[in-house]
Parts: sequence; structure tokens; C-alpha cells
Amino acid sequence: MKNALTLTEKETFFLKENRQDPVTGDEFSVGDEIVFCASCKSAFLKESWEYMNSKHCGQTFTLKKFPVQSKLKLSKPIVYDFRKADTNNRIFAYLIDNLVAIVLATISFFAFMGFNNNFFDVLPFLIGIAYMLFRDIIGIKSSIGKRIMGLYFIHTQTQKKASPFVLLFRNVFYWICLFAAISLVVFLEAVTGASGVIGSLLGFGLLIANIVHVIIVLANQTHIFDRILRIELVEKRK
Repeated sequence: MKNALTLTEKETFFLKENRQDPVTGDEFSVGDEIVFCASCKSAFLKESWEYMNSKHCGQTFTLKKFPVQSKLKLSKPIVYDFRKADTNNRIFAYLIDNLVAIVLATISFFAFMGFNNNFFDVLPFLIGIAYMLFRDIIGIKSSIGKRIMGLYFIHTQTQKKASPFVLLFRNVFYWICLFAAISLVVFLEAVTGASGVIGSLLGFGLLIANIVHVIIVLANQTHIFDRILRIELVEKRK
């Protein structure tokens, strides 16, 4: 990171202040990488600075060397009442949402099974997809699974709950990409006329890729769409 300064024993004036990182509350020690806000000259651990999206006092500039001023401590520490969502909680929330979608689809299947119409044949599938699309904007800007596990989305810059429109776009964009990939498989199958061979291979590859994508997202707690939209899934601090 640009202007991340390593704290050494030479910075005795800084060590004597027994400063603490405003975000984590941890004391600074020799070997820590520290970033100074160029505006207020507050000190942050490198990880805390990155967590704040490399921004403080409404700007992103940092100091190139340790400041010589003595009193640099913030008058009021920054305290967040949330933390990054736990991996297990994310996984359980995702499974619960899938279960809800399956239950809704099953109920609609039995409710309309007596109707002799092609539309009602695909209606359960459409209802399941509709729930997955709109799940994060129901009620309090969080799906049923996330609410049960105590998770919700925030905007990484404002640190406030994310807009429901952003969450809707996130889900819609994901499904658009998925359907585009499926459409490509169908198109290639129709063009080549390989009697299902190419379609089966590409479809299987798409399924594996999507499963791997979900596993990576749940395990690493990151999502490419979340980064683009500047949102993050968090949970209340215990």
C-alpha cells in the first residue's frame, strides 16, 4: 500500500504515546505497518485503513513519514457495532434461502397441479427464482436466511445499510450472467446439432463452475459483484 509506514524503535516519540488503533483498539507496536490520515494525522493499522476503504476525513491522502506532532490521538475512537460476516453463518443463510425457495416452489406446484396449462408447469420454477431475486429486499433489506443468521449488507463507504435497489441489482445481475451462460450453451447446441453431447458437456461445466463460484464466495467471504457495488455482508458484534 502507498505510504504504509513500518513502526521501528527509532520512532520513540510515537511509541511513548501508547497510541491505539481507533478501529480495533489494539496498541501499536514495533513492526506494525501504520497509515496516517493526511488531514487529521490520525494513525491506523494498515488493515484498518484498508477496511475503511482507504478513506478518512472525506479524503484518501496519507502522510509519507511519521508526523512530529505529539498529540495525534482522535478525540473519539471509531467504534463499529458490526463485523465481517462469519463463513459458517453465510453458508447456513444461503442454505436456508435455497430451502425457502424450494418450499415455495413445492407449495405452488401442488396448488396448481390440477391446471392443464404449460404456464403452471413452469410456475414453481419461476416462483423459486423470484424469491432468490428479491430475497434481500424483503422486510428489512435482508433475506429470510440472513435475518435468521443475523446478517445484513452495508455500504462500505457510508458504513450504513445498503440500499434495497443495490441489492436487487446485485441479484438480478448475477442471474442475468447465469442465464446468458445457459443461453450460450443452448445456442451452441443448436448450431452444432451434436444431439445433446456439447450441451451436456457445457451444461455440466457450467454447473461445476457455478458450484465452485458459490463455494469460493462463501469460503473467502468476498463476491465480485459486492466489490463492484461497494457493499459487504456483515453481522452484529457479539
